[in-house]
Amino acid sequence: MNINLVAYGYSGEGVGTTGLLRDGYDTHGEERDSDGGYVQATYVIPMGTKLGVSYGESKLDLASGEAANNLVKENEMLTIGAYHPLTKHLNLVAEYSDVESKSHEWRCNSRHLLSWCNLILLEFNSKRT
Repeated sequence: MNINLVAYGYSGEGVGTTGLLRDGYDTHGEERDSDGGYVQATYVIPMGTKLGVSYGESKLDLASGEAANNLVKENEMLTIGAYHPLTKHLNLVAEYSDVESKSHEWRCNSRHLLSWCNLILLEFNSKRT
């Protein structure tokens, strides 16, 4: 079968969001809770092109007693893509992504991204004796 499914979730305290340990604590050293997840489905059509869709989100709570501010509350991203192998180590990639970020003051920032490129995949073989 040419279908691949992936699901991942996390929950943490003091780990932040967007980048590891970024904004994980408030200015008084109180931990902020964070959680999120990611789901992905891909399907390889007979000519070898892989079609995929993925959705992920990351949420960051305010620390206990912290007032609402412009700190990121939630990041979401939906990506739809096509990945066609040109050679064993070179793929042609086309993706559309819809990205949205919201703050604790409910400010919102959205972006729509369209990208295409060649992606070189490196394969390393290790031989044990």
